[in-house]
Amino acid sequence: MAWFWWLLGVLILVLWIAAIVDIIRKRHSRTAGKTAAWILLILILPILGTIIYFLVNGAGDPGAPRTAEIDRMTGERY
Repeated sequence: MAWFWWLLGVLILVLWIAAIVDIIRKRHSRTAGKTAAWILLILILPILGTIIYFLVNGAGDPGAPRTAEIDRMTGERY
């Protein structure tokens, strides 16, 4: 039964790190205050904060074009 708790802990750690990386990757799309607030929420409440973050923002879509790619396709600058 000890393996279950070890596996659960590793899963929580992976999700926690994924949330922080996702917040940092998307920092250009939100203000510095919102980014800091999400990071603080996840650091203070690791499990609940991570669940709330992914429910509110969703996981990033790796297939979605990035802003620079959209700029190259449309020729527009924002």
